[in-house]
Amino acid sequence: MLYSELKEIFQELKRTSPRENLTAHIIFTEDSFNKPYPLLSRTYNVSSDNNGFWTGLISRSIFAYCLDVTSDQGVRLDWYMEEEGNPGGWKVEGCYILERMRDVDAINDLTRIELEDDTICYGFGSSSTCIRVCETIEDGKVRLEPLGGNQMIDGKWVDLTIDRIYGYCTLLERQLNREKGDQR
Repeated sequence: MLYSELKEIFQELKRTSPRENLTAHIIFTEDSFNKPYPLLSRTYNVSSDNNGFWTGLISRSIFAYCLDVTSDQGVRLDWYMEEEGNPGGWKVEGCYILERMRDVDAINDLTRIELEDDTICYGFGSSSTCIRVCETIEDGKVRLEPLGGNQMIDGKWVDLTIDRIYGYCTLLERQLNREKGDQR
């Protein structure tokens, strides 16, 4: 999806359903930076609940969090992005909304399988999406460290990119923690 499409969807959501939020991953091109960065270091998690997506606010800030947790956390993308009016700034390679990824609606009906190597495999969407993780509990909340994942597409298993696996883990954590009684 183009960034302009993502921004339009987020702005419409804030106009029509201000209490609802969506989450997206924005991936920047390799040539946006002065040295090579892997995919996770160029992918940022952003919420629709940023000032830049609300109409009528003076602040146009868009804070985001790099999937590579050793990098930028809480960076103001609107200061760096070419699409936000910064000539020569970071260019968007692509973006997508996590809540609209394939099989997301089936996450509430997931299957959990403990594997011999002490990792966990979560399957959902009639098991056409499988995500393998290391699972821990921190402060009473489930935390998932993504290891791998694949989906059945056109009758073939296709490996998911690491940013998509992170996206599914974000949504799986939300579901698992809701089940444990955490309503956040």
